[in-house]
Amino acid sequence: MKEFIDMHWKAEWLREYGLPDIGYPMPSDATGEVLNAGGEIGFAQILFWLQDFSAEQQEGWQELEPAMQRLTELLAPDDSREVLTAQGDTWFLELGPVNLSSIIITIQRRDNLIAAIAPRQDFRLRVAAYHPLDAKTINYLLGLSTLPDNEGNVCMRPNNWEYALDQASHPMSAFYACERGESYMSLWEYGLGVTADGSNNEIFVRQKTLEPIAPKFVATQIGIFYELCPDLDQ
Repeated sequence: MKEFIDMHWKAEWLREYGLPDIGYPMPSDATGEVLNAGGEIGFAQILFWLQDFSAEQQEGWQELEPAMQRLTELLAPDDSREVLTAQGDTWFLELGPVNLSSIIITIQRRDNLIAAIAPRQDFRLRVAAYHPLDAKTINYLLGLSTLPDNEGNVCMRPNNWEYALDQASHPMSAFYACERGESYMSLWEYGLGVTADGSNNEIFVRQKTLEPIAPKFVATQIGIFYELCPDLDQ
């Protein structure tokens, strides 16, 4: 687990940008780099550190969400489209609303719906997000949206959706991740909150009314992580 220290910004600076007055995490091994830069840290770097820190928190991660959302707003372009595409050299995602009453794959933290994934007609993936995305969630999305190889396969599966179904079909790994308070994937074959025997999980049924985050914000969060994460092949 990485070690982080808390940064505390001046109250007037926080007010100027509408940011909450919390301790903002910075990896302890980044201190020298920040000092060499004269203490200047951009919004994108602060958001990335929050994504990374949030992924490792068993409790209290929701308290970071207002800061993550506000930083996203400060960084996002002016784009009102309801559906966007986001892509890198090795991945492709469509961002927009999904039908939570149909078959979906979700990314959850404990009993919270973080994101929902549905297939496009070409079996690439469309994603809707309902909370700011932590690093583990974004890693899931980037991995599932890997571009097909020269034969059209995705990690030895015929397409992205089949690969996602395979990755979501590991209940024990999901159980342990849930117990740790981390993001994990679930498959809902009959829609969010409807179990395999047809009964309802009311905690998730109630979340069908959640409003998804605007695609421009989701694209910004994924893009910042993709740009700044040193462990990704870009």
